[in-house]
Amino acid sequence: MSLKFVSYMSSQSRIMSQESIEEFLFQVREKNKHLAITGILLLIQGKFVQYIEGPAEEIDKVYQSISKDKRHTDMILLDSGDLNERQFKNWSMAYKEVNNKQIKAIVGKEDLSLEDAFLKGKDVKNHPVLSVLYDFVKMLSS
Repeated sequence: MSLKFVSYMSSQSRIMSQESIEEFLFQVREKNKHLAITGILLLIQGKFVQYIEGPAEEIDKVYQSISKDKRHTDMILLDSGDLNERQFKNWSMAYKEVNNKQIKAIVGKEDLSLEDAFLKGKDVKNHPVLSVLYDFVKMLSS
């Protein structure tokens, strides 16, 4: 079975309460278990940053579904590709709210200029939010 990963960033269409986020995570985790998808969802400065991995065909379907989900807008594909092995073998969907102090510890500055990335379409492959995402990927998968 061929494995694939996708990471993206999006804006919340409306700010979700903690209760709404927990309900959403419960639904996503149940669906992901059924589809053999694992990953992490970060909330950074009101934006979702997600990394998902699993069977290539399922990842493509889920990514298409996510791109049509009304809970978020301004979706930007950050990274994608094939995998030899999963980073999140035991996580149907890890979740973490990332504060500015954690951002500074990872990338050396608090302001990731996420708004600029959304408004100006910068070089996404080198976006600092990928450093934050992959730092958490490393930390949770080890």
